[in-house]
Amino acid sequence: ISFVHEMIKQLEQSNFRLKLCVFDRDVLPGTCVWTITSELIEKRCKRMVVVISDDYLDSDECDFQTKFALSLCPGARQKRLIPVKYKSMKKTFPSILRFITVCDYTNECTKAWFWTRLAKALSLP
Repeated sequence: ISFVHEMIKQLEQSNFRLKLCVFDRDVLPGTCVWTITSELIEKRCKRMVVVISDDYLDSDECDFQTKFALSLCPGARQKRLIPVKYKSMKKTFPSILRFITVCDYTNECTKAWFWTRLAKALSLP
């Protein structure tokens, strides 16, 4: 969760001035999770950041969101899904995302460019 808070700060409260849709912050309680999630992904969000972790791999909700977003852009032609690896993992990286370039926060060689690269990917038309 601290990484997500840092991501919000870096992308919304900086020169990038992006507007992120953060489920727990922006969605009002009382709606069907699956319905609102699919509607947000399909109609309101141009891009979806998937923060990959061992917890992500154990989550049915994350699995649904990722597969739903991928179904809207087969072969990732529209660059709708942006996987982010923010810490080392014990489990195997998801095979469903193996053909999409990952924004890797764990790579010390590219860490200096991480937020700029992520912001550019999110800003594509």
